[in-house]
Amino acid sequence: MAANTDCDVPRYSAFISYTRSDAPFVRKLHRQLEAYRLPRRLVGSSAIWDSRTRRLKPVFRDLDELTAAPDLSAALQEALTSAAWLIVVCSPQSAASKWVGREVDGFRARHGDSAILAALIDGSAADAIHPALRRADGDGRALQPIAADFRPQGDGRRLALLKLVAVMAGVGLGELVQRDAQRRLRQMGAWAAGAIAVLLVVLGLTIATMNARVAAERERARGGNLSGYLLNDLRTRLKSVDRLDLSDAVNKGVVDYYAGQDLSALSGDELQQRARLLQGMGEDAEKRGDLAMARKHIEEARRSTAALLKAAPSDPKRIFAHAQSEFYAGMINWRGGNSTGARAGFEAYRELAQRLLTIDPHNADWLMEAGWSEDNLGMFALRTAVDTRAAEGHFRAALAAFDAAAKRRPGDRSVMSAIADAHAWMGDTRRLQGDFDGAAASRMIQRRMLEGLLASDPRDKIVEVDLVSNQLALARIAAAKGEPAQALAMLEKGRAAALALARDDPENMRRAAQVRIFDLFRLRTWLAMPASARPSAAVMAAANGDCMADRTARKNAELATFCDLLAARRSDRPTGGLVPAEVSGNRLTEIWGLDLRKEAAGNQA
Repeated sequence: MAANTDCDVPRYSAFISYTRSDAPFVRKLHRQLEAYRLPRRLVGSSAIWDSRTRRLKPVFRDLDELTAAPDLSAALQEALTSAAWLIVVCSPQSAASKWVGREVDGFRARHGDSAILAALIDGSAADAIHPALRRADGDGRALQPIAADFRPQGDGRRLALLKLVAVMAGVGLGELVQRDAQRRLRQMGAWAAGAIAVLLVVLGLTIATMNARVAAERERARGGNLSGYLLNDLRTRLKSVDRLDLSDAVNKGVVDYYAGQDLSALSGDELQQRARLLQGMGEDAEKRGDLAMARKHIEEARRSTAALLKAAPSDPKRIFAHAQSEFYAGMINWRGGNSTGARAGFEAYRELAQRLLTIDPHNADWLMEAGWSEDNLGMFALRTAVDTRAAEGHFRAALAAFDAAAKRRPGDRSVMSAIADAHAWMGDTRRLQGDFDGAAASRMIQRRMLEGLLASDPRDKIVEVDLVSNQLALARIAAAKGEPAQALAMLEKGRAAALALARDDPENMRRAAQVRIFDLFRLRTWLAMPASARPSAAVMAAANGDCMADRTARKNAELATFCDLLAARRSDRPTGGLVPAEVSGNRLTEIWGLDLRKEAAGNQA
């Protein structure tokens, strides 16, 4: 949609109308609009975009609230006339401002209604949209302004900004979001690599110039600040991208800093920071399928945080740090088939989370820790003993904690993601209870929440992976309900999405396993159908694939076991004593909720 203006060449791309109480938001919006660069392929011939810089022409905002006067000043009248678009910042305060109303009426008189945009930042549409925006000049007909919802529960700041830019640039929002996400991902990768390079240079210079004790302490403090930046800010930003190669670069930078240092000389905060590094390295090693290395890192972190907590048992930061070590210890033991160690880690994690809540019961971070600890114990009850009653109790407790956190941090992505995950676990519980409609309902709640998160941040790979897992869960529910055609269609769609994610990060064994599990569940669905309805033996053999590669290349013994069992079932050869050793233990696949013992029993029946 093009702006309708009296000027052939507008002086301003937009005029921002607002009230003084909204000035902090407006300053950010003004800066973001003028700094935004259109993706190169989307730059057209609009007069308000500089084709060389791909940026908007200046955006006008008055620096002070208008003084009481019967008419707009000549300067503001000129700005209104010279602007291609009017952006009205909508809040309950601005809705009551007569000056905002006059600016709307003045702009409409010169340009009409089609070039008026609304930015909703607070309140509801009913009490935040100015009355002047609800009518059109002349006939008083109802007007529905184009609104970008900047509220946390709305579009989110980035998507709302892109909505404004898309209209002003005359491009489709979907295409702009896609191009913007691609560009930001490239920038993040380059920025991360640059940050690592700078860090390594600084650390190299630090080591070279440590000739005296005073200098050493000064340089160590500076290096510690840099490593803290990498562990806290940079690693957090990269987590949603979910790229092991970038995480490795962060890890290497901090490892190089700590190499050769006397650990006994480090402060408590530095030791805690080093433990966080080890936890992250353990998580990355597990994603690669290297459980031995993951366990080594996590156990070292656990020893360090335990010693720090012993020295200051009431320090919330140290309680939190050790809680993370216990969680990772439980998870690594779980991945390795040590259910006793897993239970101990998860129960210790919950006890520490409860200690944090006792210290501050209204702290949203501690509520999240309590919720995640209940999630872990619910998963454990479901996957080790198929105790759906106990699992459901844990998941309800998790949802209660997450909902309490959501009231304190509305719209927070980590909270929304945790709530979605708890609904996913509830869906698995209901499926195992035989409540397939309830299972599907829980999984659809998860899906809608994930789709909302992805819409507000299309570069979040973790959410994409969760959506693929959701597709698998819905397919399994359809298969359990006796709807194989619907299940197979879902599996086909999910496999394509999983394959795209795996190609994006070939080192990530979790993603490679996700592709394989779609193949194996497709084969499992075929084998549950009448023989006459199954595809050819060659097609089923291709889906079964190379079980040995699952065990060696993908480093996933459970995946290989499932593959072996399906191969035996496919060829009607009872496995008997040839069932792999993993099946005899009390092990279930956490990611897929698959009881390998039952699979083996089905082969032997």
